[in-house]
Amino acid sequence: MDDDRRLELSELNTRAWNGEEVFPLKQAKLDSSIKRNTGFIKKLKLGITKDSKASLLKDLSEVSLEKYLSEIINTADEGLQNVPNRNDDVAAVVEVISGLHQRFNTRFTCELMTLFLNHFTCPQEDSISEKEAFTRVNKLRTNIRIFTELYLVGIFNSLDHITSKDALPAFLRKRLASKESVLVIILKEVLSFNFSNGLSSSIATLFVKKFPQLFEESNLADKYIHDKDLKHSLQVIFKKFTEVVSTKAVHLNKRTKKLIKEHQKCQIRTGKETDDFLEEYNVTLPQYEKFKSAALVLTEFFKLDPPELNEDVEPQEDEVPKPSVITNATGLSPGQKVWENDEVRKFYEVLPNIDQLHDQSLKNNIDPAGDKVNNFFKELEEADTKEAIDHLSVVYWSENLDNKATRKRLMRFFIENKDWSKLRLYSRFFATNSKYFHELIEEFVNYVDSGFRSQLHSSKINVKNIIFFSEMVKFMQLPVYLIFHKIRTLIINLHVPNNIEILTVVFEHLGIFLINKPEYKAHMEKMMALLKEKKRDRQLSINLKGAMDNLITLVYPPSIKSLNASTKELSPEQQFYHILIKRELQSFEIGRVVKLLRRAHWKDKTVTDTLFDLFVRPEELSYQNISILAKVLSELYKYQRNFVIDCIDELLEKIERGLELNDFTHSMHRVAEVRYLTELYNFALVKPNVLLDTMYLILKYGHNGKGSYLFSPNDIDEADNYFKIQLLSTMLLNLRRNTSLLSKKLPLYLRFYEYYTFTKEQPLPQEALFNLQTSLQKYVDQDGFERSSNLQESAVRLTSMVKSLSGPDDAKKETSSADLTKTNSGADSSDDESDHEQDDEDEEELSGVDDTVEDMDEEAEGEEDESDEDDEESEDDEDGDDEDAESEDEDDSYKDVVADRDIEQKRMYDEYQAKLKDDNERKMEDELEQQLQKMMQDSMESRKNEKIATAKIPLVGANKSNSNAVAEPVRTESSEQEKSQVESQPPKRVAFTFLNKSGKKTQSRTLRLPSNVDFVSGVLEEEERLKSEREKIKNIVLQRAYD
Repeated sequence: MDDDRRLELSELNTRAWNGEEVFPLKQAKLDSSIKRNTGFIKKLKLGITKDSKASLLKDLSEVSLEKYLSEIINTADEGLQNVPNRNDDVAAVVEVISGLHQRFNTRFTCELMTLFLNHFTCPQEDSISEKEAFTRVNKLRTNIRIFTELYLVGIFNSLDHITSKDALPAFLRKRLASKESVLVIILKEVLSFNFSNGLSSSIATLFVKKFPQLFEESNLADKYIHDKDLKHSLQVIFKKFTEVVSTKAVHLNKRTKKLIKEHQKCQIRTGKETDDFLEEYNVTLPQYEKFKSAALVLTEFFKLDPPELNEDVEPQEDEVPKPSVITNATGLSPGQKVWENDEVRKFYEVLPNIDQLHDQSLKNNIDPAGDKVNNFFKELEEADTKEAIDHLSVVYWSENLDNKATRKRLMRFFIENKDWSKLRLYSRFFATNSKYFHELIEEFVNYVDSGFRSQLHSSKINVKNIIFFSEMVKFMQLPVYLIFHKIRTLIINLHVPNNIEILTVVFEHLGIFLINKPEYKAHMEKMMALLKEKKRDRQLSINLKGAMDNLITLVYPPSIKSLNASTKELSPEQQFYHILIKRELQSFEIGRVVKLLRRAHWKDKTVTDTLFDLFVRPEELSYQNISILAKVLSELYKYQRNFVIDCIDELLEKIERGLELNDFTHSMHRVAEVRYLTELYNFALVKPNVLLDTMYLILKYGHNGKGSYLFSPNDIDEADNYFKIQLLSTMLLNLRRNTSLLSKKLPLYLRFYEYYTFTKEQPLPQEALFNLQTSLQKYVDQDGFERSSNLQESAVRLTSMVKSLSGPDDAKKETSSADLTKTNSGADSSDDESDHEQDDEDEEELSGVDDTVEDMDEEAEGEEDESDEDDEESEDDEDGDDEDAESEDEDDSYKDVVADRDIEQKRMYDEYQAKLKDDNERKMEDELEQQLQKMMQDSMESRKNEKIATAKIPLVGANKSNSNAVAEPVRTESSEQEKSQVESQPPKRVAFTFLNKSGKKTQSRTLRLPSNVDFVSGVLEEEERLKSEREKIKNIVLQRAYD
């Protein structure tokens, strides 16, 4: 219905609401006969259509109908439920209902509106079946359209005319107070019905298609819309609905792709046709199609960005496990060389069309003659060209040879034939007739599959079966899961005898085809990745690894260009170090390897670059040789410091780069790198803080949360990704060198590490769980680390440890701020701070001395080994005497320097050990200090009001613990009073407390000294300096804490 007619009807219907007689066709004398009245009711009951509109309007203008009004209302409501959802029929409904409204106005319309509104009540989703829900949605689509049309022409535009509000449906009664348009309330109700299944989305798309004028800013519809805010309300509702539908479409798109991939994986894993994941997929796919179509329509209508739906994976050949029908696949890119030449391509892809021959054979239902069948099989055995085998396909149908007996004989012929050279021809015969040989091909595929399976776990090999299997694949007669199940099983079980030979035969015939054919490319790439990963297995023999290299070459043959291209040639020296580091590292002693490396031409950049590449790529070595490589690098540090530092920097960069890329294909590389870093720490090339920083970086990378969201899942580190646990457990398990700094900070890290593992998706996989338990059990046994049983307990322990570690600093601040004596506290705290700083320096010095001593011991042992080896070489090789003599002279001079350095470092170590005290001694000294300060405080309190003697000379003691007299500059309250009394009398005097210890008794007295004495002025200046420094430190700490 056009807008002009809507506007005209709206004006008439509005006047009718006001009580005017506006029906234009009403005659002066109306027929009140029962026949005409009941006839109108019968027509109305059949439904209002474009064909019945004229008759109904004529009766409406001629028949009285007053006595039958209540029956007409019920009949009209029933008739509205039978209206087809067609434009002409809906327009007819609007005309007829408008005529009834103009004749009877409120007496008719209010009752009809009440009845019609009850049809929009939606039941609970679980209370009706899927079929009933679909039927109901179709009915709602028609009803919402009819209601909207009647709303626009001014009939169903308000609930104000309805007197009995209790007769309205419940969802309307709840929103009467909201003052929303009745159309908006109904739309909210119907759009939420069965939304999860996508049924209500069709209502939304129908509404925006049929009533686009309700979403435009200004048009003719503004004249007949009853509610001024209707357009704005509809815009808000439908845009929000569009966003939700788009989000749901994206979610279902990902879900369907995941289900179909899981189905593929399951079939490839088992090698059998299964229905796993298909049931859920078949339920999800129709829902996705509904949301997808609705999202595309709505986003286009409202000019919003369409949802990103990646539909690369379609449930076709790869997903449905059925033999594919042959297609002439062409149009590959130049890089995808599936076939050797065009002739081979035509052999496998261009097949004769036998459809007409097959149809004629069905019409000529004649039993084949025995001699014709025998001749056919004789020719089949002798056929050796493509044309001959194609001719036999034509003969098979033209001679009416097809029947059950012939097919059985065909099956037996193909199984018993021994000529391998003709297998590709017989496969072409199958492919040509595949459209009509479903049962025969299925039976033969089962035979080939069974024969192939029997070889996977046995020592037998049937080359004919493998070749037949490969040729059938080239003609695309085998389902995808069957192909890659065989390849996957062979790769996993390479240790089984003959499996590598079977795989070689398969790759010779199929490798290039599978890697370049679009239908198989993705699966084949996964198989090659699995093969390359399997190649790293240390249990495989060198011969088997060589055969695996050959397999990779079969699939990825080098191009002519790459074969002809000039390759980088390594010098004999470079080749020597490649072999030494990568293959023979465990065959020589460390000292011998270092000596060989020292003889390298370090000024030659090509040699240093080669050595650098060897020392920064631990993944290229055998895993058990990583520790040896780290030891060699640590020994080389004495001679090539800058080179070693560059290697360590590059290793740290690679670890961080691995975190950024987060590529699972580099997982083993990353494990090797962190193991290498840990071994470098064990050999004292890396400081503890560098190691801990790297471990914290691995743990925290990708997480920016705080508090309980410290390790919240994200795209970089998802909840079901447990690889970081493997990395960190590798580092923790290989830590052997223990320093004081590491012992102090590692427990806190272990708490963070344990808390991190609880944030992962539980339960942990067996491998991750084993790594975690092993790594933590090591520290449970060594340091008494206590394991937590759940996330809450781990969080409590972590919080408690963080608070306990920050506690001593807070205690220091409180102690310094609440100084009991209030006299010269700056000197005391200065001494304490200097003591702590000295302790930290001593601790670092001890760590350095320990490391140096270990290095020197190992160096001495290595040099003794070198000396022994040099002696042996000098005895065995007379031609190298001069070179060995020079080498020994260099070693002797070097040993002298090392010996002097050993003596000096030993002296430093002994001095430090003499100065260092164990924990028990420190505790005893702290207790003694506390008691002494308490005695001083008591003494000062008792002598606060005594007269203070003057002109006494203070005695300064050397040590509190073993001297008889100690002088401490303490500013007491009494001294402050005395200072104020003599403030006007120069020079000023400063009070000191003089302590005298006799046996177990400690006595104190106060002395006042002139401020112009050098000793006193120096004490005062030092006190002021320490006070200002303490204030600066406090400000810096507070600023950092609040920043």
